[in-house]
Amino acid sequence: MEVAILTRTSLHKTLALLLAGLLAVCSCPAQSGTAFTGYGKVPVKTPDSLLRKIHSATGIKEKILALQPLLAFHTAHGTTDSVIIYAQQLIGGLNQSDLSSADKHSYQVSLYLTLANAYNDEGLYDEALRYYLQGAGIAESLGNKSAVNDNKMGIANVYAARNEYDKAIAAYKELLNSSQDAQLEHLVYERLGIIFLEKKNLSQAKQYTEKALAYFRQQHQEKKELQAKLTLGIIAELNRQTDEAYTIYNEVKNNAEQRQFFDLYINAGKRMGDLLIARKDYDNAKILLSLVYTNALQWNDLEAQLKVLNSLRNLHAVTGDYQNAYALMTQYMGIYQEVLNRQNKREINELEIKYQTAQKEKEILNKENQLNHQKTIKYSLLIGFLIILLPIVGLLYMYYQKLQAQSKLNTTMEEMNRQKIAALLKDKELELLKASVTGQEKERKRIAGELHDSIGGNLAAIKLQLSNQTGVNGLGTIIRQVDDTYHQVRDLSHDLVPQKFSHTGFTELISGYIRQFNVPGNAIITFHAFPADEVDRIDTSLKVEIYKIIQELITNAQKHSKASKVEIQLTRLDDMLKLQFEDDGQGFSMDTVKFGIGFQNIRERLKLFDGVCTIDSFPSKGTVIDIEIPLNQEYHEA
Repeated sequence: MEVAILTRTSLHKTLALLLAGLLAVCSCPAQSGTAFTGYGKVPVKTPDSLLRKIHSATGIKEKILALQPLLAFHTAHGTTDSVIIYAQQLIGGLNQSDLSSADKHSYQVSLYLTLANAYNDEGLYDEALRYYLQGAGIAESLGNKSAVNDNKMGIANVYAARNEYDKAIAAYKELLNSSQDAQLEHLVYERLGIIFLEKKNLSQAKQYTEKALAYFRQQHQEKKELQAKLTLGIIAELNRQTDEAYTIYNEVKNNAEQRQFFDLYINAGKRMGDLLIARKDYDNAKILLSLVYTNALQWNDLEAQLKVLNSLRNLHAVTGDYQNAYALMTQYMGIYQEVLNRQNKREINELEIKYQTAQKEKEILNKENQLNHQKTIKYSLLIGFLIILLPIVGLLYMYYQKLQAQSKLNTTMEEMNRQKIAALLKDKELELLKASVTGQEKERKRIAGELHDSIGGNLAAIKLQLSNQTGVNGLGTIIRQVDDTYHQVRDLSHDLVPQKFSHTGFTELISGYIRQFNVPGNAIITFHAFPADEVDRIDTSLKVEIYKIIQELITNAQKHSKASKVEIQLTRLDDMLKLQFEDDGQGFSMDTVKFGIGFQNIRERLKLFDGVCTIDSFPSKGTVIDIEIPLNQEYHEA
């Protein structure tokens, strides 16, 4: 099997070291006595009997029959990459074969469903939706109601994975009303349990999941039973029953490892690692998560790699290893971008529209046949007329093209001149704005110093002299008035230069602001600064703007993202200050989003310091915002 290359040379070296260091020993004891097991290679060996059948097959029908058991084998063990490769090979061979359309459609229904389920398990939801829609259309044309329901189930699963919960719930309930299949019914119950878990309706989620678990246990469907138990473990974790959740995850991990269900093994191991981090058992968490990530790399499971990388990054950040945390974040973004690149959104949207309008096209087809004869006559007359007009049109077209070219050249020159003027004006405006801010800051400091040192000192001296004149009538009232004036001058000087940015550590100031949001029901916000002492030394004016930007980002996340976790990292590298803001919320499409006043204010603040803001988001994938500000000499703390 050909494994996709996900990283560059540096990652290959790192992986080699990781395998040599971690996989030299097969297991390590955990805090609770659990053994963490890792594999040096993919522990799935395809049975020789299945391979012999494939090699001996000659025609396309024999190959499809021979590969069906192999696809079922890899599907059961969670090695979805193998499923995708074999299914695509079969589909390619089927399309090039000389079979009749009816035979091709019969085989395509099964292959498209298998391929769509594999893409769904890998987290490539757009690709999965593409094949579900194609399979549903073919199954409907064949009158295969069971296959139609299976594809509708897959489509509902994609909606749920993309956090389109209302559409998913409606699709699941439609299946419950139209299908009499007990297996499909309890698969729907399992998915409804997961949806209500995502919606934080834990009681409803537990009710549906337990109903599905009882059926899977009765039918001896071991993998589905473990999947339902894993969902119950997550419910227990969200109910703060961490010991019960850890026990369930450990049971699922061990059973999945024994039965070679490696997708469940990765999910359960990642959950255990997160609980160990919460318990501050960092050594065992690092061992377990490293083993899980190594296997996710070898099995080319992109979705699992993203999840485990996020946990490892959090672990390094919590233990103060910010350099490795930043490196893992860079690796996370690379894999995340690859997942996005593998989506073919335009084709998926077209297929979805075709699927939804199939009935209308059938009605239009009859009318088109009636019009074809009339069109043939009209086309004949038009062709004769065009033959006569063609030379004249050619001359006119050449003349028109010449005029168009001249017009475009003139327009381009005018636009270039306007852009040059606009750029000069904008640069001049920024220079004036920076000079104004710098001048205001210096003037505030000067006025504050004058008020505090000169006027304040004089008032203090006058107060002292008046206090020594004990025998003069009315001096008490004068002393109080002088004292009030002194305090007013001191308060005014402090207002001109904010004391919280001058006398309080900047990183501690941000941490104190964030702590007020960490209450039950709100997203968990974490903040790390590296190195903290270097961050505290940046200029006060830059501190004020960074503080206001962080306030705006947190406010937006609280209002719109529906995130459960928010991570903020402030890093000073050489002469660059980097602010990284990430949440695991519902995200948004970069093609359709309209940024509000908050993001416009952030960009205006960054202009003062030549800062750059990069936003990366995708529906159901959360949002990552990177801000970079060059630390020029003029911005350094005096």
